[in-house]
Amino acid sequence: MAGILKKKTKFEPMTTEEFQPKYKWRESWPGEGHQDFVSWDGDLQFGRILLDLATASRALQWRWAINTIPWQRQNILPHSGWAPTAREASRRVEELYEQIKGLHGR
Repeated sequence: MAGILKKKTKFEPMTTEEFQPKYKWRESWPGEGHQDFVSWDGDLQFGRILLDLATASRALQWRWAINTIPWQRQNILPHSGWAPTAREASRRVEELYEQIKGLHGR
């Protein structure tokens, strides 16, 4: 995800106040050119973002979602949605993950 989060595009202009991801982000399908990334905390994959090209009302928005986490016993909603940029989508995933960790004393 490093490339998509650092690269300027016409869809997401960079500013000095942009969210800086805390966790590692990697391509879901390395080398295939998809705009699709997963987040990692050590060996735990906890979230995903992808550029939505299929949903007519959300075309070119970033879909974000938190994964089912093995030790998670309580949900926080919403656990998925759309954002205008990859950075905003990754921020939502990471913030939700931090809330879930806090809720479970991790």
